[in-house]
Amino acid sequence: MTYNLFLVDSCGPDVLAEALSAVLQVPVKEVDVADPDGDQEGRYWDALVSCDYSPVQGNVSLSLNIYAQDSVKLQPSEAQFSAALAQRIGTPVLYPPTESPVSAHSLVTPEGEVIRARLPDPDDDEEFMVTAVEAFVEQLPEVPVMHLPEVVRAQVIATPLSDSFAEAITSLPQDGKGEEGTPISAEVAEVARFAESYLGAWEKLSRRVENNWEPSGWYPLDFYREVLGYRDDIEGYLRQLPESVATLYKRYVDKVDGLYQELTVEDTEHVVMGDSGGPVTDSVQKAWWWYRRPEPMPWEE
Repeated sequence: MTYNLFLVDSCGPDVLAEALSAVLQVPVKEVDVADPDGDQEGRYWDALVSCDYSPVQGNVSLSLNIYAQDSVKLQPSEAQFSAALAQRIGTPVLYPPTESPVSAHSLVTPEGEVIRARLPDPDDDEEFMVTAVEAFVEQLPEVPVMHLPEVVRAQVIATPLSDSFAEAITSLPQDGKGEEGTPISAEVAEVARFAESYLGAWEKLSRRVENNWEPSGWYPLDFYREVLGYRDDIEGYLRQLPESVATLYKRYVDKVDGLYQELTVEDTEHVVMGDSGGPVTDSVQKAWWWYRRPEPMPWEE
């Protein structure tokens, strides 16, 4: 198991070795900690746990590349490992999430609180800087606290209705190779796959409302409008697909539309249609989904 982490506060190799020994429950003599740019003569290459640590410039102090051999019985996830290490050493630990851009790290405090933090990859010879966090971090008091849109965009949201449509399309015979039913061409199947992706985006919005915008509890208004634009595009796919496939597609679109209507309220002030999020009264007429919104609105504090 490999762990790629950053520490906010620095510590020596002996402290790291003892912490890794405790977290992974291996003898401290089986932990090798070294600077990869330093002297390699004394390294224990067969250690159960190896840790390359590199001092970095910026508001984080150390970059860690840790490897635990398969024979190490305890193999915690990166999140679990980071939390245990932060508590042991007494400094926040940053680790990259699997579902988000690399810059949107997760930061775990010594108290176990997990906060999303923006840590962009630096250019050559530049500093590693946490530039934003979603909650105040005592050890990073100067870092601005703000929502991170990239985290919201990368969240994995289940879309059972869209998935069902995709499965239905996959089961249709294509180019005459099926035993039953009217075959669809490869071109139609490709269009249906694009249509499914737009349906998935539309369903994700309703699922976010359904789950109270968890885990962020926030959703940007421009993202909301973007998805309403995808719903506009769905109308184009309904016209573009052959009748049999369009009928199938519309069945699932109607289900997502119903879910959206159930979870939203009439936007009487046209907040969603406004150019800057404020109420307007002279909006150009659009489709009905542009005149509904969630309550409360997730883009307001």
